[in-house]
Amino acid sequence: FFSVSFIMGSASKLLGLPPAQLKEAPVQEEVEEAVKEDDDAKKRSIAWGAASAAAAYGAIRVATGESSSSEDLVDLLHSAYTSSVAASGIRSLESNAQHTVALPRSLALGDGRVVRMFCHSLGYFFADVALILVKGPLLGRWPDLWAGRLAHHAIQTVANVPCIFRTKPSEAKALRSVLCIAYFAEFSNIFLRLSNLLRKRNASTPRLRQLVNWALLVSFGASRLVNFGAAIRIFWQARPLINPRIFQAISGIQASGYLLN
Repeated sequence: FFSVSFIMGSASKLLGLPPAQLKEAPVQEEVEEAVKEDDDAKKRSIAWGAASAAAAYGAIRVATGESSSSEDLVDLLHSAYTSSVAASGIRSLESNAQHTVALPRSLALGDGRVVRMFCHSLGYFFADVALILVKGPLLGRWPDLWAGRLAHHAIQTVANVPCIFRTKPSEAKALRSVLCIAYFAEFSNIFLRLSNLLRKRNASTPRLRQLVNWALLVSFGASRLVNFGAAIRIFWQARPLINPRIFQAISGIQASGYLLN
């Protein structure tokens, strides 16, 4: 897991900027053409993410014999994967004249590991929706927090899909850079799931549970308040580059998500 110093260092990189850089970028005069990307490959990555999540859940469910803990473990794996890719992207951010920082071109491309992570994560959310629909209406055993999970996955789909499939260069770079930064919020989820597992198993010392809960508190503040706040600010700087309807939809999601945090 990443150290707290890395979290705060990344936040400082995003927030510790001179006021002159906070002005809105002027609207571009040139009309950009969308770049051709392999949408079929992205769809395959989404399917791979869904299949991997389903396979992991099935294997852990058989090994543990317990559904709720299996869901926690699979979600922990998803959070560890997505936050590690997001952290790698944050470390690679470059200065950008239009919205302060951006991913380098190699990471912002449709076949790069950041967009691939967006696809895999979206597939995981689809797999969780399928799990809820199978366990609830068909088996009559609704999973924990199922309504909130469905709402989260619907909102996250609205956020992910434009970032994956929009390909106009400046817009795609802005959307993918902001979503990469925002995805580091998954880091705190690692400690949330660990805390749940320790409580359910009741096999750890109070000292260990206390350490995990403190890690959850610190990581939540750093990744979901400081870091996510920086992502929102960069998104507003990039407003002239983004389709107005997409901007309105995502900015609404960001505002409500930040208030919920």
